[in-house]
Amino acid sequence: MTFDVGVSERHQVVFSFNKFWGGLSIKVDGVNVVNTVRLASIDLVKRYDFVVGSQEQHQVRIEKHRKALFAGFRAQPVYAFVDGQLVAQAVA
Repeated sequence: MTFDVGVSERHQVVFSFNKFWGGLSIKVDGVNVVNTVRLASIDLVKRYDFVVGSQEQHQVRIEKHRKALFAGFRAQPVYAFVDGQLVAQAVA
């Protein structure tokens, strides 16, 4: 999932998740903000919060939802919010 943040100071945010290996990455303008491996989780919703921009700052939140059973074999919706507004959604 890729989306842009900002008006006068533009940034590109890229979210990627590999269900098979558990690799999760969030990049802003090609720089890793989050880079982790999730092998097991008890949380049904995992949230990632960070700020994008220097002069024009925006609060970004990405939420990855999963089902309780067989999550690796089911669609996992991902939602991206900028300043509290939904700007992108995808399925991992």
